[in-house]
Amino acid sequence: KLGFGGNPIGPAGTGKTESVKALGAALGRHVLVFNCDEGIDTSSMGRMFIGIVSSGAWGCFDEFNRLSQDQLSAVSNQIHMILVAIKEKNDSVHLLGNDVKVNANAGIFVTLNPASKDYKGRSELPA
Repeated sequence: KLGFGGNPIGPAGTGKTESVKALGAALGRHVLVFNCDEGIDTSSMGRMFIGIVSSGAWGCFDEFNRLSQDQLSAVSNQIHMILVAIKEKNDSVHLLGNDVKVNANAGIFVTLNPASKDYKGRSELPA
C-alpha cells in the first residue's frame, strides 16, 4: 500500500510541493494540491479529507501553517484520526459526523514554511 503521507518543511521555493507531486507521479498516485489560508474552515478541510480518504488519492496541503491556531488544532485532529485508521487498517474513519470508508492508499502531506518574521501569516504548530 502507498498511503500515509509526510510533512516537508523548509523555506519558500525549495520544492516541497513539487517533491510530493513528483513522488506521487513516480508511484502512480493521483496528487491533489490545496493551498491553505485563513479562508479555509474546518468543515471545508474535512470534506477534502473525506474525498481523499475514500478515493485513495494523495492530498498535499500547501502552507498548512497559514491556517489559524484553532483551525490547526481541529484539522490536525482530523489528520490524526485518518492516519490512525490507515495504520491500524480500519475499514472506516469518523469524519464530520460520518463514517467514511478508508482506502489504504490515501496519503496526507502538509508542507510548511517556517513561522518567522520573514514569513508573515504563518503559525507555529500546536505542541
